Amino acid sequence: LRAAEGGLAIANLLKEAGLVKSTSEALRMIKQGAVKIDGERVEDNKLSITAGTQHVFQVGKRRFARVTVA
Repeated sequence: LRAAEGGLAIANLLKEAGLVKSTSEALRMIKQGAVKIDGERVEDNKLSITAGTQHVFQVGKRRFARVTVA
């Protein structure tokens, strides 16, 4: 995925990766504690992922994606 200079917001990243249908759903899942990055639970819905990194994202029990942010 392509990121702007400041990085890519976690909710937008989850939507663009196809892990959720909307940014609202992404924010709801983060609030419920259902989102993990590399096995670490995400608690900050304003988290920004920097360019040049690769992570494994998990939403719920069964939705996974390995994403490289460019």
